[in-house]
Amino acid sequence: MPIDDAMPVRLDVTGTDLGEAATFIADLYGADLHVGPASTPFSFRYAAMGDSTMSLHTAQFAGHLHGDLPPSDAVIVQWLQSGSSRLDTGGSVLEMEPGVPVPLLPDRTFSFSMDDYEQRLVHLSREVVERVAAEQGADLTAGLRFDHTTAPSEQSVRTWHNTVSLISHTLRDGTPGRLLHAEMARLAAASLLEMYPQQRPVRRDPEGTALSVHVRAAVEYVNDHARMPITTSSLARHLDVSLRALQEAFQRDLQTTPNAYIRQVRLDRVRQELLVSEPTTVIVREVAAAWGFAHLGRFAQQYATEFGETPTATLERPVR
Repeated sequence: MPIDDAMPVRLDVTGTDLGEAATFIADLYGADLHVGPASTPFSFRYAAMGDSTMSLHTAQFAGHLHGDLPPSDAVIVQWLQSGSSRLDTGGSVLEMEPGVPVPLLPDRTFSFSMDDYEQRLVHLSREVVERVAAEQGADLTAGLRFDHTTAPSEQSVRTWHNTVSLISHTLRDGTPGRLLHAEMARLAAASLLEMYPQQRPVRRDPEGTALSVHVRAAVEYVNDHARMPITTSSLARHLDVSLRALQEAFQRDLQTTPNAYIRQVRLDRVRQELLVSEPTTVIVREVAAAWGFAHLGRFAQQYATEFGETPTATLERPVR
Protein backbone atom coordinates (compact mmCIF):
# COMPACT_ATOMS: atom_id res chain seq x y z
CA MET A 1 0.00 0.00 0.00
CA PRO A 2 1.46 3.41 -0.89
CA ILE A 3 2.20 5.53 2.16
CA ASP A 4 -0.21 8.28 1.14
CA ASP A 5 -3.08 5.75 0.93
CA ALA A 6 -2.72 4.56 4.54
CA MET A 7 -5.98 5.00 6.45
CA PRO A 8 -5.76 6.39 10.02
CA VAL A 9 -6.78 4.14 12.92
CA ARG A 10 -7.78 5.55 16.32
CA LEU A 11 -10.18 3.89 18.77
CA ASP A 12 -10.85 3.99 22.50
CA VAL A 13 -13.99 2.10 23.52
CA THR A 14 -14.95 1.05 27.04
CA GLY A 15 -18.06 -0.50 28.52
CA THR A 16 -19.67 -2.77 31.08
CA ASP A 17 -22.25 -4.54 28.90
CA LEU A 18 -21.20 -8.05 27.85
CA GLY A 19 -23.41 -8.14 24.76
CA GLU A 20 -22.24 -4.76 23.52
CA ALA A 21 -18.62 -5.80 23.98
CA ALA A 22 -19.11 -9.01 22.02
CA THR A 23 -20.86 -7.15 19.20
CA PHE A 24 -18.12 -4.53 19.03
CA ILE A 25 -15.30 -7.10 18.80
CA ALA A 26 -17.24 -9.27 16.33
CA ASP A 27 -17.86 -6.27 14.05
CA LEU A 28 -14.27 -5.06 14.36
CA TYR A 29 -12.74 -8.35 13.22
CA GLY A 30 -15.66 -9.91 11.38
CA ALA A 31 -15.42 -12.77 13.87
CA ASP A 32 -17.87 -15.43 14.99
CA LEU A 33 -17.85 -15.00 18.79
CA HIS A 34 -19.32 -16.64 21.86
CA VAL A 35 -19.06 -15.08 25.30
CA GLY A 36 -19.44 -16.27 28.87
CA PRO A 37 -20.13 -14.45 32.12
CA ALA A 38 -17.33 -12.83 34.09
CA SER A 39 -16.32 -13.97 37.56
CA THR A 40 -16.18 -10.30 38.54
CA PRO A 41 -18.29 -7.35 37.41
CA PHE A 42 -17.89 -7.24 33.64
CA SER A 43 -15.82 -4.57 31.89
CA PHE A 44 -13.98 -4.23 28.65
CA ARG A 45 -11.76 -1.79 26.81
CA TYR A 46 -10.41 -1.69 23.30
CA ALA A 47 -8.00 1.01 22.13
CA ALA A 48 -6.00 1.40 18.93
CA MET A 49 -3.80 3.99 17.23
CA GLY A 50 -1.84 4.10 14.00
CA ASP A 51 -2.90 3.53 10.41
CA SER A 52 -3.59 0.67 8.04
CA THR A 53 0.13 0.18 7.47
CA MET A 54 0.75 -0.43 11.18
CA SER A 55 -1.42 0.05 14.27
CA LEU A 56 -1.04 -0.75 17.98
CA HIS A 57 -3.97 -2.23 19.91
CA THR A 58 -4.86 -2.90 23.55
CA ALA A 59 -7.73 -5.21 24.53
CA GLN A 60 -9.10 -5.97 28.01
CA PHE A 61 -12.00 -8.36 28.57
CA ALA A 62 -13.26 -9.55 31.98
CA GLY A 63 -14.97 -12.79 31.06
CA HIS A 64 -14.81 -15.73 28.65
CA LEU A 65 -14.53 -15.27 24.89
CA HIS A 66 -14.12 -17.88 22.18
CA GLY A 67 -14.74 -18.14 18.46
CA ASP A 68 -13.12 -17.99 15.05
CA LEU A 69 -11.05 -15.16 13.60
CA PRO A 70 -11.52 -14.99 9.80
CA PRO A 71 -8.71 -14.33 7.30
CA SER A 72 -7.26 -10.83 7.38
CA ASP A 73 -5.19 -8.69 5.04
CA ALA A 74 -2.86 -7.89 7.96
CA VAL A 75 -0.27 -9.82 9.91
CA ILE A 76 -1.58 -9.63 13.50
CA VAL A 77 0.99 -10.07 16.28
CA GLN A 78 -0.53 -10.61 19.72
CA TRP A 79 0.72 -11.28 23.22
CA LEU A 80 -0.85 -11.60 26.65
CA GLN A 81 -0.35 -9.20 29.52
CA SER A 82 -2.55 -11.28 31.82
CA GLY A 83 -5.24 -13.95 31.69
CA SER A 84 -5.20 -17.01 29.45
CA SER A 85 -5.49 -17.64 25.74
CA ARG A 86 -5.45 -20.73 23.54
CA LEU A 87 -5.04 -20.57 19.77
CA ASP A 88 -5.76 -23.31 17.26
CA THR A 89 -3.30 -22.51 14.50
CA GLY A 90 -4.61 -25.18 12.16
CA GLY A 91 -2.99 -28.35 13.37
CA SER A 92 -1.93 -27.68 16.95
CA VAL A 93 -3.33 -25.84 19.95
CA LEU A 94 -1.03 -23.16 21.29
CA GLU A 95 -1.18 -22.08 24.93
CA MET A 96 -0.02 -18.49 24.89
CA GLU A 97 2.59 -17.40 27.43
CA PRO A 98 2.46 -13.88 28.89
CA GLY A 99 4.80 -11.55 27.06
CA VAL A 100 5.61 -13.92 24.18
CA PRO A 101 4.33 -12.57 20.85
CA VAL A 102 2.50 -14.88 18.47
CA PRO A 103 1.89 -13.81 14.84
CA LEU A 104 -1.25 -14.81 12.95
CA LEU A 105 -0.90 -15.38 9.24
CA PRO A 106 -3.12 -13.49 6.83
CA ASP A 107 -5.53 -15.55 4.72
CA ARG A 108 -6.00 -18.11 7.51
CA THR A 109 -8.85 -18.75 9.96
CA PHE A 110 -7.85 -19.17 13.62
CA SER A 111 -9.90 -20.52 16.50
CA PHE A 112 -9.32 -19.06 19.94
CA SER A 113 -10.48 -19.27 23.55
CA MET A 114 -9.63 -16.53 26.08
CA ASP A 115 -10.44 -15.82 29.70
CA ASP A 116 -10.17 -12.61 31.75
CA TYR A 117 -7.43 -11.30 29.53
CA GLU A 118 -5.45 -8.18 28.83
CA GLN A 119 -3.77 -8.34 25.47
CA ARG A 120 -1.54 -6.26 23.21
CA LEU A 121 -1.62 -6.50 19.43
CA VAL A 122 0.22 -5.01 16.49
CA HIS A 123 -1.45 -5.05 13.08
CA LEU A 124 1.10 -4.91 10.26
CA SER A 125 0.38 -4.61 6.58
CA ARG A 126 1.21 -7.91 4.93
CA GLU A 127 2.85 -5.97 2.09
CA VAL A 128 5.29 -4.34 4.53
CA VAL A 129 6.22 -7.64 6.18
CA GLU A 130 6.66 -9.39 2.84
CA ARG A 131 8.79 -6.54 1.49
CA VAL A 132 11.15 -6.65 4.49
CA ALA A 133 11.32 -10.46 4.35
CA ALA A 134 12.16 -10.32 0.65
CA GLU A 135 14.92 -7.79 1.32
CA GLN A 136 16.36 -10.27 3.83
CA GLY A 137 16.48 -12.93 1.14
CA ALA A 138 13.50 -14.99 2.31
CA ASP A 139 11.75 -17.46 0.04
CA LEU A 140 8.16 -16.20 -0.22
CA THR A 141 6.97 -18.41 -3.05
CA ALA A 142 4.61 -20.10 -0.57
CA GLY A 143 3.85 -16.86 1.28
CA LEU A 144 4.76 -15.92 4.85
CA ARG A 145 5.25 -18.80 7.29
CA PHE A 146 5.63 -18.52 11.07
CA ASP A 147 6.75 -21.59 13.00
CA HIS A 148 4.77 -21.49 16.24
CA THR A 149 6.36 -24.75 17.44
CA THR A 150 9.75 -23.05 17.90
CA ALA A 151 9.88 -20.50 20.70
CA PRO A 152 11.54 -17.19 19.74
CA SER A 153 14.79 -16.35 21.50
CA GLU A 154 14.67 -14.19 24.64
CA GLN A 155 16.77 -11.52 22.93
CA SER A 156 14.49 -11.33 19.89
CA VAL A 157 11.46 -10.98 22.19
CA ARG A 158 13.20 -8.15 24.09
CA THR A 159 14.00 -6.44 20.80
CA TRP A 160 10.36 -6.74 19.76
CA HIS A 161 9.07 -5.18 22.98
CA ASN A 162 11.68 -2.39 22.78
CA THR A 163 10.60 -1.69 19.21
CA VAL A 164 6.91 -1.58 20.11
CA SER A 165 7.65 0.66 23.10
CA LEU A 166 9.53 3.10 20.87
CA ILE A 167 6.69 3.11 18.34
CA SER A 168 4.07 3.55 21.06
CA HIS A 169 5.86 6.56 22.58
CA THR A 170 6.21 8.13 19.13
CA LEU A 171 2.52 7.68 18.33
CA ARG A 172 1.36 8.95 21.72
CA ASP A 173 3.54 12.05 21.47
CA GLY A 174 1.78 13.14 18.31
CA THR A 175 0.95 12.12 14.78
CA PRO A 176 4.22 11.19 13.05
CA GLY A 177 4.78 12.05 9.42
CA ARG A 178 3.97 9.37 6.88
CA LEU A 179 7.63 8.63 6.16
CA LEU A 180 8.42 8.18 9.86
CA HIS A 181 5.38 5.97 10.33
CA ALA A 182 6.41 3.84 7.35
CA GLU A 183 9.94 3.50 8.77
CA MET A 184 8.53 2.40 12.13
CA ALA A 185 6.37 -0.19 10.38
CA ARG A 186 9.50 -1.56 8.70
CA LEU A 187 11.25 -1.77 12.07
CA ALA A 188 8.31 -3.67 13.53
CA ALA A 189 8.37 -6.05 10.56
CA ALA A 190 12.12 -6.60 10.96
CA SER A 191 11.68 -7.33 14.68
CA LEU A 192 8.89 -9.79 13.91
CA LEU A 193 11.09 -11.59 11.38
CA GLU A 194 13.89 -11.73 13.95
CA MET A 195 11.57 -13.69 16.25
CA TYR A 196 10.13 -15.84 13.49
CA PRO A 197 12.66 -16.08 10.62
CA GLN A 198 11.38 -17.03 7.19
CA GLN A 199 12.76 -19.91 5.16
CA ARG A 200 15.73 -19.06 2.98
CA PRO A 201 15.58 -20.03 -0.69
CA VAL A 202 17.52 -23.02 -1.95
CA ARG A 203 20.30 -21.51 -4.01
CA ARG A 204 21.85 -23.15 -7.05
CA ASP A 205 25.29 -22.99 -8.59
CA PRO A 206 25.90 -22.38 -12.32
CA GLU A 207 25.52 -26.10 -13.04
CA GLY A 208 22.12 -26.11 -11.35
CA THR A 209 23.16 -28.16 -8.30
CA ALA A 210 20.99 -27.46 -5.26
CA LEU A 211 22.52 -25.97 -2.13
CA SER A 212 24.19 -28.80 -0.24
CA VAL A 213 22.60 -30.29 2.84
CA HIS A 214 25.58 -29.28 5.00
CA VAL A 215 25.55 -25.65 3.85
CA ARG A 216 21.80 -25.40 4.35
CA ALA A 217 22.15 -26.84 7.87
CA ALA A 218 25.06 -24.48 8.61
CA VAL A 219 23.08 -21.42 7.46
CA GLU A 220 20.13 -22.38 9.66
CA TYR A 221 22.38 -23.04 12.66
CA VAL A 222 24.23 -19.73 12.33
CA ASN A 223 20.97 -17.75 12.03
CA ASP A 224 19.50 -19.50 15.08
CA HIS A 225 22.65 -19.29 17.25
CA ALA A 226 24.35 -16.08 16.10
CA ARG A 227 24.96 -14.98 19.69
CA MET A 228 26.83 -18.16 20.53
CA PRO A 229 30.64 -18.40 20.18
CA ILE A 230 30.50 -19.99 16.73
CA THR A 231 33.67 -20.50 14.70
CA THR A 232 34.21 -22.28 11.41
CA SER A 233 35.83 -25.17 13.32
CA SER A 234 32.99 -25.48 15.84
CA LEU A 235 30.46 -25.29 13.01
CA ALA A 236 32.21 -28.13 11.17
CA ARG A 237 32.24 -30.22 14.36
CA HIS A 238 28.55 -29.54 14.93
CA LEU A 239 27.75 -30.72 11.39
CA ASP A 240 30.19 -33.64 11.65
CA VAL A 241 32.08 -32.65 8.49
CA SER A 242 35.71 -31.77 7.92
CA LEU A 243 36.76 -28.13 8.08
CA ARG A 244 38.01 -28.23 4.50
CA ALA A 245 34.80 -29.82 3.21
CA LEU A 246 32.69 -27.11 4.88
CA GLN A 247 34.86 -24.31 3.50
CA GLU A 248 34.72 -25.74 -0.01
CA ALA A 249 30.94 -26.19 0.20
CA PHE A 250 30.40 -22.57 1.26
CA GLN A 251 32.66 -21.31 -1.50
CA ARG A 252 30.91 -23.46 -4.09
CA ASP A 253 27.31 -22.76 -3.00
CA LEU A 254 27.44 -19.23 -1.56
CA GLN A 255 30.70 -17.81 -2.97
CA THR A 256 31.86 -16.92 0.53
CA THR A 257 33.52 -18.49 3.56
CA PRO A 258 31.77 -19.78 6.70
CA ASN A 259 33.55 -17.14 8.76
CA ALA A 260 32.42 -14.33 6.46
CA TYR A 261 28.85 -15.62 6.57
CA ILE A 262 28.86 -15.73 10.39
CA ARG A 263 30.22 -12.16 10.49
CA GLN A 264 27.56 -10.93 8.05
CA VAL A 265 24.70 -12.38 10.10
CA ARG A 266 26.09 -10.82 13.28
CA LEU A 267 26.57 -7.41 11.65
CA ASP A 268 22.95 -7.50 10.50
CA ARG A 269 21.78 -8.35 14.02
CA VAL A 270 23.85 -5.54 15.57
CA ARG A 271 22.41 -3.02 13.11
CA GLN A 272 18.86 -4.12 13.81
CA GLU A 273 19.40 -3.75 17.56
CA LEU A 274 21.03 -0.32 17.22
CA LEU A 275 18.17 0.93 15.05
CA VAL A 276 15.60 0.31 17.79
CA SER A 277 17.71 1.28 20.82
CA GLU A 278 17.83 4.52 22.78
CA PRO A 279 21.26 6.26 22.50
CA THR A 280 21.09 7.28 26.17
CA THR A 281 20.75 3.71 27.45
CA VAL A 282 22.77 1.64 24.97
CA ILE A 283 26.54 1.43 24.46
CA VAL A 284 27.75 0.32 21.05
CA ARG A 285 30.60 -1.82 22.34
CA GLU A 286 28.23 -3.76 24.61
CA VAL A 287 25.87 -4.51 21.74
CA ALA A 288 28.81 -5.53 19.54
CA ALA A 289 30.23 -7.76 22.28
CA ALA A 290 26.84 -9.42 22.81
CA TRP A 291 26.91 -10.46 19.13
CA GLY A 292 30.45 -11.84 19.28
CA PHE A 293 32.59 -8.85 18.23
CA ALA A 294 35.45 -8.73 20.74
CA HIS A 295 37.58 -6.04 19.02
CA LEU A 296 35.66 -2.77 18.84
CA GLY A 297 37.96 -1.09 16.32
CA ARG A 298 37.84 -3.99 13.89
CA PHE A 299 34.08 -4.28 14.35
CA ALA A 300 33.56 -0.55 13.65
CA GLN A 301 35.59 -0.82 10.45
CA GLN A 302 33.66 -3.89 9.26
CA TYR A 303 30.35 -2.21 10.14
CA ALA A 304 31.19 1.00 8.27
CA THR A 305 32.32 -0.98 5.22
CA GLU A 306 29.10 -2.98 5.17
CA PHE A 307 26.54 -0.23 5.93
CA GLY A 308 28.24 2.99 4.89
CA GLU A 309 28.06 4.59 8.34
CA THR A 310 29.51 4.09 11.80
CA PRO A 311 27.58 2.08 14.41
CA THR A 312 27.32 5.24 16.52
CA ALA A 313 25.67 7.06 13.61
CA THR A 314 23.14 4.24 13.32
CA LEU A 315 22.38 4.40 17.04
CA GLU A 316 21.95 8.19 16.99
CA ARG A 317 19.65 8.31 13.96
CA PRO A 318 16.71 10.63 14.73
CA VAL A 319 14.42 8.37 12.66
CA ARG A 320 14.53 4.68 13.66
